[in-house]
Amino acid sequence: MANIQDYLDLRGDITFDERPFNVVDGLVLSVLSYVDFAGIVPGEGEGSVTLSHAVEALLDRARGDVASCVRSLAKIDERHLRLLGASRRFGQALARDYADVFDRDRDLQFAALSVELPGGLCFVSFRGTDSSLVGWREDFMLSFEVTEAQRLAAEYLLRQARRAEAEGLRLMVGGHSKGANLASFSAALLPDELHHVIERVYSNDGPLMAPEVVPLSCHDVYGERFVRIVPTYSVVGMLFDDPSDPKTIVRSTGDGALQHDPTTWQVHADRLDEAGDLLPQCKLVNAIFDKWLRGADLADRELFTRQIFDAFEAGGATTFDEVMGNPVSAQRVLAALRDADPRTKELIGELVQVAAGETWDATVAAVASATRAALSAVGAMLPQHRPAGEGRGDAEGKGEGPALPKAPAPVDAPADAAAEGASR
Repeated sequence: MANIQDYLDLRGDITFDERPFNVVDGLVLSVLSYVDFAGIVPGEGEGSVTLSHAVEALLDRARGDVASCVRSLAKIDERHLRLLGASRRFGQALARDYADVFDRDRDLQFAALSVELPGGLCFVSFRGTDSSLVGWREDFMLSFEVTEAQRLAAEYLLRQARRAEAEGLRLMVGGHSKGANLASFSAALLPDELHHVIERVYSNDGPLMAPEVVPLSCHDVYGERFVRIVPTYSVVGMLFDDPSDPKTIVRSTGDGALQHDPTTWQVHADRLDEAGDLLPQCKLVNAIFDKWLRGADLADRELFTRQIFDAFEAGGATTFDEVMGNPVSAQRVLAALRDADPRTKELIGELVQVAAGETWDATVAAVASATRAALSAVGAMLPQHRPAGEGRGDAEGKGEGPALPKAPAPVDAPADAAAEGASR
């Protein structure tokens, strides 16, 4: 069976005139925003370059170290990029409007780009979480507030939609993980008069909106134009799941939570390799989250986020990979977690027990090996919670931002917030 790299190898010589855009193309372009094209793809209003040019420039800059230019756990390597740039299908597409913002003080990690395709299509791709603790903290913050990344995504897509309407383009919007959240969130917030420019919204293993916080879902707005995809072991993409929302379950070659990596998903020539259901162990993990979320208000979620990341940073880490980088830092992290709120520790303990087959106490003892694996699994499960209403801020960037959703009682938050834009 093939993955998206095989798709680029085997189908890259087929143009969009010969075969129309399909869901696998949507996955390829959703993943593209994980690549750091800063200084290569022009920013908003600064022109465009072909993907072929962008890839060649990136490979020249990388000097054989492509991994340093990929802001994701997804396995995007040099071969993947060369196939993309050399393909007749994507090579001459125009990449533009690159935005990349990282601000540790604001707990902000956001990136996006747009790709113009033949036939009047434009794909807006939002980046998911990188390996920084700032990015991961922001993912968790989605469970109790509207984040700055969501605000930037909402304003970015608003500008793209206005441009598409003016130029007669049709928009596709997509992303993976947090990027999927940003895609569906920003699309749902577009003004009614711009909904017609959206042809598809692709949510690749990204969670839905918490109905008690944001009652309007992307599926409510776009119906069948909202395409939701999850692998057979999906936790991130099943947070706040609404069984009434259609979803496609795709087979993956990854083990457990590693199926979150979209490069492990299996595809055919113009469709995904669909499975009938989620795996049993995945359903068990999801049941743990469902139970916790049903009993957790916004304050509980905020406390959980603070305790988790205070513990991670106690070991001196700045990226998730460093959290369990050595026995000393691991012991500090575990010591901090053991002092956490009982509800926080109970949730982590249940997840670790399922993910690693260990009890909490046994995991604490296995600092160098089992603990790292277990907490890495937990980390892969937990990004991407849900937004809540937040106070109105000053709009920055180009134009007035879209209105953010109102938080219903009893949520303790002001009525709404304005989108706030920034790009470079």
